[in-house]
Amino acid sequence: MKKLLSIFIFPAMIALSLTACWNPSVAEVPITAPWDRMNLPIEDDARVWASDDKTLKVVHKAARRDVAKAYLDALEKDGWKLTAQPAVREDGTTFNFEKSGQKIEVDVYEFENTGVIIEKK
Repeated sequence: MKKLLSIFIFPAMIALSLTACWNPSVAEVPITAPWDRMNLPIEDDARVWASDDKTLKVVHKAARRDVAKAYLDALEKDGWKLTAQPAVREDGTTFNFEKSGQKIEVDVYEFENTGVIIEKK
């Protein structure tokens, strides 16, 4: 019984310790306006590494698909409308949104797990 238990516990502990070691190479900065009012999914396992009035850059621990869905949900909840089919490429996906005459482009791409760049257009 002990041997069987150790066969399952040891690999689980290794996997857990590896996921706990996520430490992106970018320095964290505070999120600025207008991004700070958009309720973006940056609270857990994310690091904002660039933020000004035109661009926001965030790195996430989660997979691209999960991060993309979280951003789509947050932006739609904030009143942003997807204006075109997403541009899908091998290393990421670009989404275009519009709200009250403003336009933004959201790029979800491969970067130390998942990177996100939002730019005003």
